[in-house]
Amino acid sequence: EKSIFLTFRNHFSDMNPSIWIAARLRLNDTGSGANTTGVVIASIGVAVAVAVMEITLGVVMGFKTGITDRVLGFDPEVSVLPAYDYPSGESDPHISASPELLGYIASSLPQASASISLSQPGIIKTDSDFAALYFMASDTTHDFSFERGNIVDGTFPDYSDPRQTNSIVVSSATARALGLSTGDKVNACFIVNEAVKLRRFTISGIYESGFEERDNTGAYASLRAMQSVAGVDSLSGTRIDIRFPGSLADIEDGASRLQQTLVDAYSAGSIPQLYPVDNIRHTGAVFFNWLDLLDTNVVVIFILMICVAGFTLVSSMFIIILDRIPTIGLLRSIGARKSMVERIFVVMAMRIVAIGLAAGNIVGLGFLIFQQHTGLFKLDPKMYYLSTVPVQINPAWMLVLNLGVVAAAYLILILPSRLAGSVSPASTLRYE
Repeated sequence: EKSIFLTFRNHFSDMNPSIWIAARLRLNDTGSGANTTGVVIASIGVAVAVAVMEITLGVVMGFKTGITDRVLGFDPEVSVLPAYDYPSGESDPHISASPELLGYIASSLPQASASISLSQPGIIKTDSDFAALYFMASDTTHDFSFERGNIVDGTFPDYSDPRQTNSIVVSSATARALGLSTGDKVNACFIVNEAVKLRRFTISGIYESGFEERDNTGAYASLRAMQSVAGVDSLSGTRIDIRFPGSLADIEDGASRLQQTLVDAYSAGSIPQLYPVDNIRHTGAVFFNWLDLLDTNVVVIFILMICVAGFTLVSSMFIIILDRIPTIGLLRSIGARKSMVERIFVVMAMRIVAIGLAAGNIVGLGFLIFQQHTGLFKLDPKMYYLSTVPVQINPAWMLVLNLGVVAAAYLILILPSRLAGSVSPASTLRYE
């Protein structure tokens, strides 16, 4: 028997015998309907698991990117706030973008860009109604791509043109509540230092961002007009916006580095006041905490899908093993070791995994690509802040997911494969 096995091994020395045999054994046996059904169910189980995990990963990554982009559209990555007096606990109403302060910002964050921002509360009044709003204004170095992308009617003003100084943009919620449309002229009332200031503006555009809290209270105006209302010079605002490229961790590190630089400068007497530094992780904490909860949901879904795929694979493997007891006995009788028999059935089961992976990728990636190009599946922006189901396909993460499924399936199949290796030639005669 050993000589027969040695001849067999030498003849196929250029190929792993376990893989060679497993490749030639059929997964389904026409004589056993249970075997065929088990293979089909296992393949479907793997395919469903892979498709659900890919769709979950793509949608969650899309949500994170979409929500983060919208939060960053309203608030900068890093911001320098007006000076804070610790003994009195009071803050200045405005901050001046002095050359010294901008120099410290540039030295701490070389890749960042700084701009002046000013928010001024006011009241828009029509003949029959009014609304309290925050007028948001930024200097011309600010990138207005986000604001222009949210315009649903009219245009976003070019605030570098002095002729558009008195043009404003209101939200669709404000326009509906007050019965306004583009081209209308409205009066705005501001209370500054216990004095009432009136301004007349023209509505040049209407926007809708999907962030109901911001849309209900926000309007865009020119920095020149708001500085005139606040009674400050052209270098002053309510904060200095710093656009800082990088991950949230990089942004937090950059904000900490800038804060330490300003503290050191204040301690050395280089700047007269201490300016607090804030970052988007803090100002947008509600949204980012919600996004962090999605990671937990992803882990739970992945575990459930691995369990589903693993259960169907193990069940199918047991059926395959029981149906091939005579084959196992023949292999053992010609000298095949337990480990070889175990590998044969692991490889056979991995063929099922390969079929499921192929089908799952077709369904999962197909859905993601379809949604990415069509946006067919919609969302309620009041609930989810986005109007369509967001999708982001990251090839690296999809590859890692597929490799993870293969690795998990292989580990799951090791234990049931021991059943095939434990079958002895004598027991096969009793089985027959």
